[in-house]
This record gives sequence, structure tokens and C-alpha cells, in this order.
Amino acid sequence: MQRKAPSVTTTSQEIQHRFRMLFISFALIISLAVVGVVGVQLVHQRQAESIELLSSLKRSIIDDRPDWEQWRKNSTINTQNTYVKVNDRTRNTPTKFYSSGTKAFLQAKQVHMPLFPALTYVDGYGFMYYRSGSKLGIISQIWLSLTPVVNVLLSVIIVVFFIFILSLVLGWYFISTTARRLTQPLSQLTATARKQSKSELAYETLLPVPSTPLEVKQLTTSFNELLTSINNKNQQEKTFISNAAHELRTPIAAIRGHIQLIQRHGQEHPEIVGRSIQFINDESSRMQTLVNDLLALSRADRGSAKLTYFDLNSALIETVEEQRAVLKQAIHLNVIPQAVVSANPDNVQQILSALLDNAGKYSPADSQITVTLQKQAGKFVLSVENTGPSIPDDQKTQIFERFYRGDQAHNHQVTGTGLGLSIVKQLAELNKIKITVTNLSPHGTRFNLIFTDPEKDHATK
Repeated sequence: MQRKAPSVTTTSQEIQHRFRMLFISFALIISLAVVGVVGVQLVHQRQAESIELLSSLKRSIIDDRPDWEQWRKNSTINTQNTYVKVNDRTRNTPTKFYSSGTKAFLQAKQVHMPLFPALTYVDGYGFMYYRSGSKLGIISQIWLSLTPVVNVLLSVIIVVFFIFILSLVLGWYFISTTARRLTQPLSQLTATARKQSKSELAYETLLPVPSTPLEVKQLTTSFNELLTSINNKNQQEKTFISNAAHELRTPIAAIRGHIQLIQRHGQEHPEIVGRSIQFINDESSRMQTLVNDLLALSRADRGSAKLTYFDLNSALIETVEEQRAVLKQAIHLNVIPQAVVSANPDNVQQILSALLDNAGKYSPADSQITVTLQKQAGKFVLSVENTGPSIPDDQKTQIFERFYRGDQAHNHQVTGTGLGLSIVKQLAELNKIKITVTNLSPHGTRFNLIFTDPEKDHATK
């Protein structure tokens, strides 16, 4: 048997449904309470009247028999639909006295209410209230008609019913209007988002922010912040792809140019073959480096680093020894014992290699690169210093952008892809490492990697 799919309701419909059910419940409770209270009060009133009638009946007994005319005349209560039976057992022969119409009344079919013994329904007479009393062997029984009570109660029920219907209609309208007014900004937000989702440039347009209600305003603001973040990310991706295509286009065009040169003039001028092959080798190596950097940056963007506790000294010494075999500059290393940090060892070595490679590109061949590990304010700080040109303050944040290369790189024909520091920044963020850049006097640059002391973290916890 196929299950029926659950119905989908809007927020406005759900609010209307819940408030309508609540309103109807309260209206029914109030209506029943009003009818019940009025009914009970009327019945109590008839009960008090029956007691008064019995008392006045006892006072109207003359010569051991009730004087019905005197009783009705002296009674302050309407006895028109009241029936009385008096059983006098004080006589040698028990005698029964009946008020006018009582015998016919007693012959009618009676239905006693199971939960209310004093309440009786008499065919042709309606609901009657029964009460009895005895004094000196005289038993008096009285039946009071509840028709006035029923009529009043019916009038109350009719009035309450019309008030209930009127309140229901007005409440229905008020609840529906209020629910639509409250959810209108949310509906407009949904409609706008749906409309913009069909456009190719939808994410570039922010959603209109309503002034009320506060929750929808906050939701729209959050959406716009998310869209802004997506727009910025998308713009960065576009710029990245454009720059990557530009960086790849240049060596590819050069390689194709030398291949065509060999094809056209290689036989007549064999001396150009060797130079062209060397140029092709250099450009292909540059392309390989660029592709590797792009892959590394892509992994850093999408990856996550597994952080562990390790000794930074061993990773530092190993990386410096590897770079000494590659760089022309001398590397001076200053370390401290027991430098335990929380990070990914492979990522830290990759960051340090990129910083040393960057220092080697911008430093004179006969200069010195200094790597220092020290502890400052409870944190380990790894510094890489070079004696190359200083970085202007307005470029210290731009150097971490993808494919950004400062004026020094162009002036001194520094080789590179412009992705090294971008990779450093991404890996540092994955490993929760803070990077700062400061200039040295009279010239030079220091890159600082700031690690959190794990022992201090454990102590604070």
C-alpha cells in the first residue's frame, strides 16, 4: 500500500491553523462556562423557590387540610405550573390532597434523570423539579416546572451562540490578516530569492532587507552576508582562473613559438635547435612548477589539516638542511629546546620551505637568511629573515594574494609563480598559525609564524 505524502503547509497557514484552533477552544470553553453557570444559577433559584413553597404550604394547612386558594394567594412565587400532593398520615385513614391539575400530572409518563434524581421529564409538561418534605406525619410533595428556566437557558444559548459565531468570524479574519502580515516579509524574501535563483547573476544581487519583523530582518541580513561571501569567493575564483590562464598562456605561447621556429629553420640553422630546446625545457619546468603550486593551493583550499603535537625543532632542522642544498644564500639557524606545538608537521615544513624559497628569491646570493625559533608571551614564534628589499606597508596584505608580485619581483626579474605566499597563508589558516610581516632596518623582511603553546592551553583548561 502506497503511503500518502505528508501535506506541505506554509508558515502563514500553520499560524492560522494553530491560532484558530486555540481561539475556537477558548470560545467553546467560555460559551459552555457561561451556559453552565447560568443554568446552575437558575436551577438553584428554582430549588430555593421549592423550599419556600413547601414552607408556605405547611403554613396554609387549615383543619388538617391544605387551603389551596390561600396558599396560592399568599405565595410570592408563581404557582401556575406547580403541582402539589399532600399525604396526611396522622388520620385514622390516610388522606391524600392534590392541588389543581396534580392528578392529571401524576398520570402522565415520567422519565427520571439517572444522575439528577430531583430532575424529571414529564410528557406534555416538560422538565420538572421535584422536592418533598414531611412534618408531624404530613408528607408534602411538590413539582415545579422548569420551563421558564429552560426558556431563559435557551435564550442564553442562542445569544452565546451568535456571539460565538460573530467572534469566530472576526477572530478568523483577524488571525488570517495578522498571519499574512507577519509572514509577508518572509514570503517576499522567498519570492525574491526564487526569482533571483533563475538568473545567472542572482548571487550578485543582494536581497531586500525588511524593517520588520526582527527575525526576518536578521535572516535576510544573514542571507546577504552569505551572498556577499559567495560573491567575493566567486570573484576571487574568477580572478584566480584568469591569472592562472594568463600565467599558463605565456609559457605555452613561448614553447609553441620555439617549436615552430625549429620546424621552419631547424634544418638550415641547426644552432637554434639547442637554444630552443633549452628554452622549451625551462618553460615546461616553469609550467610544471605552476601546476604543482595550483594543485597545492587547491588542496589547501578544500582540505583540512590533522593537528598533532610534535617537536618543532626536528621539523625545522630537517627543512633547513634540505633548503641549504638548494639556496645560494647561507642559512643561520637559532632554536630553543623543547618547542612542542600543535599543528600538522608536513604543512609546517611546507610553509617553512615556501618562506625560505621566497627569501632566497629576494635576497642577494651572498647574503644570509636567518631562521629563529623563540618563545614570546607564552607562544612559540618562528621567524624567517632576509636582507632583501623591504615591503611597503600598503603591500603587506597584498603579497598573500594569488599571483600578486610586488615591484621588486618585476624589477629584478625574480622567478616564481606568485602562489608561494598564498599557499603559505592557506596552510597557516588550516593549522591555526598566525602570520605577521615586519620590515627590518635598514632593509630586509621578517615573516613570523606564531604558534599557540599547547602546555598553556592544557593549563587553562
